Amino acid sequence: MTEITTGQMVRLQRERRGMSTTALATQSGCTPRHIELIEHGKRTPSLPLLREIAKVLGVRTAVLLGETPRDSHEPSRPQIGDIERAMFTCRPLSPDLEPPDADQLSERVAAARSAWFTSARRYSILMAALPSLVTDAESLAALRTPRARSVATDAYMLARGVLKHLQRVDLAHLAADRAMRLAEESEDPLTIAWAYWNLGQSMLSDDMHQIAYDVARQGIELLEPHVPDGDDRHLKALGALHLLAAIGESRSGDDDRARERLRGTASRLAERVRDHSDVYDLAFFGPTNVAIHLASIENDAGRPEDVLRIADDIDLAATPSIERRTTHLGEVARACEDLGDDAASLLHLLRIERESPEELDHKLLLREMVRALARRARPSWAPEVRRLAERHGIQS
Repeated sequence: MTEITTGQMVRLQRERRGMSTTALATQSGCTPRHIELIEHGKRTPSLPLLREIAKVLGVRTAVLLGETPRDSHEPSRPQIGDIERAMFTCRPLSPDLEPPDADQLSERVAAARSAWFTSARRYSILMAALPSLVTDAESLAALRTPRARSVATDAYMLARGVLKHLQRVDLAHLAADRAMRLAEESEDPLTIAWAYWNLGQSMLSDDMHQIAYDVARQGIELLEPHVPDGDDRHLKALGALHLLAAIGESRSGDDDRARERLRGTASRLAERVRDHSDVYDLAFFGPTNVAIHLASIENDAGRPEDVLRIADDIDLAATPSIERRTTHLGEVARACEDLGDDAASLLHLLRIERESPEELDHKLLLREMVRALARRARPSWAPEVRRLAERHGIQS
């Protein structure tokens, strides 16, 4: 299918409103030349700038990032339509059918989540696995037992994370809402706390930053009374909620408060757990992830020098999550581009490809970064970026 770039979408939305590049630039806080470069695909907009542009244009950022996944060259690979049908057509289990086994579904969800966080083919694997996981989760939830609701909650939280990265914010919201409903019915404080974190992440992906912060605060208030008598699972969930709150604060305009939260409460909690703890958590909370979030806040604040300074002290091998590693590498690549170091930006994009080649098939901003680099590449490394673009069907 034809790939509509973010730059083309910005121009389309701007022209629909009869707005000049100067007017859009002035209200977004950048120069008309910068808008022109974005619209012509010669500059990749940072997410903070893209959010400002979306705000001025009166659309969600997701609209400007609205590419659905590219059709795969692998004919057997299911597409997102299968997940969509599972989300919207799931029905309670028929009386004459055997209900799914909770333990077996829990094992399947755990295997799928492990693939999502550790496999270089994570998109292919999860797009194939999610339809049946969603259908069986809804059927299992109909049993209305605490165990069934907990397992179904876990399945929907996994679905939300995958759908976010597939740029289906609408389906991610639906999955997050179902996870929240089932978690509350489970009456387990830890499950409910993670469902709050999951819902807040969904809000962040749709520019509802203040709501994400409010959701995080509610989750913290609910979980804190259970932490003294809990274990590392409770500490990690509480830490993850503070990371969510910090991002919500930063994107709502309070960078200082976000930094204080990360360097204070979140860091103190991280010191009590290990990056490679035997206790699993959905957010891989620990010292490394706190540092990654500090870099992310500086990225949101438009401070690329600080992003690189923090990144220099981060050992990405300390987190087993490909999602965390590739997201951070994308922000570092963006910071290098902002500082005019295109060669370093390319180096980090190649690192992303080594970690998870499919990231460059599904992440629109990464694809646009490659496209922009190819257009302004220096002769010494132009062949390398062209080959990268060709491997992922990115046309300049």
